[in-house]
Amino acid sequence: MGYRGLMPKVSEEHRAAMRERIQAAALACVADKGFSNVSMADIIAEAGLSAGAVYVYYRSKEELVVDVGRRVFGERMTALEQLGGHDPVPPPAEAVTALMSGLASTAFFPGVAVQVWGEAVRNDELGAIARDIIAQIRAHIEHYLTAWLAASRGRAADAAASEARRLAPAVMGLIQGFAVQAALGGPGIEARYVESARALLASL
Repeated sequence: MGYRGLMPKVSEEHRAAMRERIQAAALACVADKGFSNVSMADIIAEAGLSAGAVYVYYRSKEELVVDVGRRVFGERMTALEQLGGHDPVPPPAEAVTALMSGLASTAFFPGVAVQVWGEAVRNDELGAIARDIIAQIRAHIEHYLTAWLAASRGRAADAAASEARRLAPAVMGLIQGFAVQAALGGPGIEARYVESARALLASL
């Protein structure tokens, strides 16, 4: 029996737990030092793991933090898309603001998200990944809006999809704007922003 046959199998639950541990360490480091000042050595120390154990899962802080963002936004956007199957489909004033409130409860949002977006402007590799994630988020928003327009406005499928594509960039901009204002707007801004967004979305 070779060496490979002697190695213990690692369960998916263990791998998921390790990723979460490393991700939590990365978020803590970025919150403390800022994205540009954090090194993989900082994250490894915070996680309390060996370098080898961490590098099994992530090769760089960029890959690590992007994975956190992909998971956070993926969970929220999947929930938003699922609302399209509800009867009745909740209007954007309820669904999108609920999404904002859900994002606000995560450690990735808003400070880490804003820092990563800023870094993506000058880092070509990170920028490409960020654009891909943004495109995926926009697709989820379009899917939800298409379902809502068809159900609440009686639009035909093609007309609903066309209108959803027209509205999705601005709806996404509201979510991104929420991150910026939550990070920089001072005390109480999150609640005020959500209420303001609710009023705007109610006019759709």
